[in-house]
Amino acid sequence: MISKILNQSQYELLNFPHYTVGDYLGRPFKAVFSKESKPIDRIGFGNGIIAKSLMDFYRKNVNTEAGREAYEAVKRFYDRWILSGCKVRSLEDVYSGVALLDIFEITNNDKYKKGIDAIMSYVSACRNDENGSIIFDQNHSDKYIHVESIGFIVPFLAKYAVKMDDDTAMNLAITQVQNYVQLGMDDKLILPYHGYEASTGIKYGIVGWGLGVGLLMIGMSELLACMETTHPSFEAIKQSYRRIVDKVEAYQAEGGLYHWQLSAKDGPADTGATAMILYSIAQSLENKVLIGIHKSRMMRGVEALKQCLQEDGSIPGASKMTDEFNNYPIDFGPYPWALGPTLSLLVMLNEAENIAVPEPEIDYE
Repeated sequence: MISKILNQSQYELLNFPHYTVGDYLGRPFKAVFSKESKPIDRIGFGNGIIAKSLMDFYRKNVNTEAGREAYEAVKRFYDRWILSGCKVRSLEDVYSGVALLDIFEITNNDKYKKGIDAIMSYVSACRNDENGSIIFDQNHSDKYIHVESIGFIVPFLAKYAVKMDDDTAMNLAITQVQNYVQLGMDDKLILPYHGYEASTGIKYGIVGWGLGVGLLMIGMSELLACMETTHPSFEAIKQSYRRIVDKVEAYQAEGGLYHWQLSAKDGPADTGATAMILYSIAQSLENKVLIGIHKSRMMRGVEALKQCLQEDGSIPGASKMTDEFNNYPIDFGPYPWALGPTLSLLVMLNEAENIAVPEPEIDYE
């Protein structure tokens, strides 16, 4: 079954997002008549998290054919992007720098450094609010800070800081997390709002949006994995992360998954939110940021995700990322933010060979 997951991951890496012929033919018309028309972007978060998972697999399987195939797929992905001009269009694209740092470290090829520099240059040129948080939508005049940005940019900044010995990048990553924990959370529930505006102090969106929680947790756990434990901010961020994990785990459904909004117990489960939450917890257990008491809940979720795996290696039941602030599309499917973290989880837990195909299939909608 692992071969099917890998095949599906490699396919998604090179083909997500999936555009129809009509999408391509209609783009010139939209570009003229719609201000909201966006260029086709194939290095977004979905691609980046798949690339990262394939590199996780490669590192554990360096001397195998499957490992080499995963590595070559990731290289092809970045080669195509670099050949097209290293365009970075949004904060969502920044996450793709995580696996690119691995490729550069392995190859020491300057063309991959060119790609890394393009991503870092984009981040450095972004507008910030008065507290140093990066404003999510760089194309509009608002100053909203979105929870997604923690997951999209902090892992890259933290890893870049370590690989390139850049304290400025680490400090920028720390600032993003500290500001969100201070200004973007519900103080009683210890869960994030979708976003906030620092100048007014107003918080927006639902509390505990599943994908937002997963992205916040991934950003924090990746940051903690990269920080020196002696760093003056390490302990405070670790304690904040632990408090969030404690609150999040209380919303885990009996079957092991998390809902699209954590408190919406009668709403649909969300394999994407679940996979990101569980990956973050597993990483933090491995890095000793969390203690063993969290492992049983995490493993219950892993078993639930394994039951969701389909014969073709896909994982249905992930909610679609929103394209608009405080707007949550009721659209569930086999999105990469379920597949990628699940593959990384299975690699981390050395369970990839023990996956069974579910019978019967689970209905998510």
